[in-house]
Amino acid sequence: MQIKRFIEDQSGAVTVDWTVMTAAIVGLGIATYGVVSGGIQNLSGDVDLHLRQDHISTSFGPSLLASMDFTGGDKGGWVGGTVLTQIEALGEILVLQPGETASVTLDVPANSDSATLSFDLIGGDSLDNEVATITSNGKTVTLARGLYTGTMTFTTPDVEGVTVTTETISEQTNLGGSGPTYWRDSVTRVTVTVDDPGETLALGMTSGANQNIGDEFFAVDNVEITAD
Repeated sequence: MQIKRFIEDQSGAVTVDWTVMTAAIVGLGIATYGVVSGGIQNLSGDVDLHLRQDHISTSFGPSLLASMDFTGGDKGGWVGGTVLTQIEALGEILVLQPGETASVTLDVPANSDSATLSFDLIGGDSLDNEVATITSNGKTVTLARGLYTGTMTFTTPDVEGVTVTTETISEQTNLGGSGPTYWRDSVTRVTVTVDDPGETLALGMTSGANQNIGDEFFAVDNVEITAD
């Protein structure tokens, strides 16, 4: 009977046991916080820093800033040069007079890691060692020398953050124009990649030809500028 009453009895000091258990749990939590708080604080600081600095891009691949083939005489923002059909096989091209400079400047999207300027550089007719100077943001990035044989050679200075590649499209071929049929022309695809381009990107070219464009000239065509 005594055992039965003990089992059925609902009186007792349960609060004493609960107080001891709760104190133990709280003490364990405080001790754990003391161990991991430093690591958690460092981790939260790193997360905050990355969230402030990193930007999620919703685009895939490079974005096209400009494309120009000078159709209909549209210079597409270029300052200098004249759109002519100097070589029938190429259609409309931007031709530079002797000693003339032509350039175009474009805005670059924020946080772009690089920008690429690609264009066809044309050496026409009786060029004989004259040089076209190609610049990006005011810096000379390559020098193109037109030869009488209808070829073109390139000298590229070492400019930090700039890479220049060239691809011969055609050479030693008479593509047309006003000169004799024995004159030869060349077309080279020039690609200039600029790291950390900043807010604006400029492409410029100065012709070193020393005769009028009926005899010899430098020209550009099929310009494409992208940012990534």
